[in-house]
Amino acid sequence: MLTENRPLFSYSSASIRYVCVHDLAGAHMALQVADQAGYAGCVGLLSPQGAVAFMGVGWWQALVSALAESASRTFVHVLDCGSSPAGALMALRCGQQAAILRPQNPQYEAVSALYAQQKAELLPQRPSSFNFIMPLSGISSLVGYFAHGYCQHQHPENNVPDTRQKKDCSI
Repeated sequence: MLTENRPLFSYSSASIRYVCVHDLAGAHMALQVADQAGYAGCVGLLSPQGAVAFMGVGWWQALVSALAESASRTFVHVLDCGSSPAGALMALRCGQQAAILRPQNPQYEAVSALYAQQKAELLPQRPSSFNFIMPLSGISSLVGYFAHGYCQHQHPENNVPDTRQKKDCSI
């Protein structure tokens, strides 16, 4: 199994390029494109925002397990629990080593302490990522992301590059 289900702090945050994946096909494609682009760093797979509430911990664990069986490279994965401390705790209990929980939640500190006790990482916000949604029309943009990291520093909620042509409106 090639998945790296271990704390993210073992990697430099600058060496991880995150891709938000919505299904197994997209996750496979993200890893394949990283290989094709010659990206030597760590690939981080990120669940959709708040996925624990509408897809569940079991869905994410099944996706990652299925991917790990056929993946040609290592990767880390992060489950977004939104503002659900129960979801974050369920994920930890199921072996998830990296999750996101909004710090505005009153139970954040308690959940964070449990994650630290298990040597897992609880992130207070989503890292910058490339939001990869099939169909495959976005592959050239994903190649650019791995090859050049062009959208690495964008705001996490606006992580799809603008590919529209700019018009000269001065005329």
